[in-house]
Amino acid sequence: VWELLKTEKPLVLDADGINALSGHIDLLDARRGRPTVLTPHEVEFARIGGDLSRGDRERAAQDFAMAHGCVLVLKGHRTLTAAPAGNVLVNTTGNSGLAKGGSGDVLTGIVAALLAQGATAVRAAAVGVWLHGRAGDLAAERLTPYGMTPEDVVSSLPAAIGEIL
Repeated sequence: VWELLKTEKPLVLDADGINALSGHIDLLDARRGRPTVLTPHEVEFARIGGDLSRGDRERAAQDFAMAHGCVLVLKGHRTLTAAPAGNVLVNTTGNSGLAKGGSGDVLTGIVAALLAQGATAVRAAAVGVWLHGRAGDLAAERLTPYGMTPEDVVSSLPAAIGEIL
């Protein structure tokens, strides 16, 4: 991960990629100006220095994104996308069925695919979060949040994409 942080290419980090930044946030700071998206849940966010102690997720995400020059996707109820410029987008799609192992991998894949197609980091993150949540909502309509899996979210992506085209 530390070597990947040196590349000029767009980068999306989730899970252990984020954990590798713990104690090495200077490596993230060195990427300022290059497309970089982090997708932590709240525990991972705290591990890399995110401060949720004030109980204000939006402000914490905004402060982190601005301080480190990255796009931060703070996963959870009403997932947030915070840009280095200071704007924060609040997502309204998704459900509790997305809080399962593997769902974050699906989100990361969607964001990375959008980046690879030329979207800006902020757009890739925000659209990726919305698509992931909407696909999760469609999967839950068929299977319930309890019964759906990350694979069901993937299979619902074409329908979610179709809604915005």
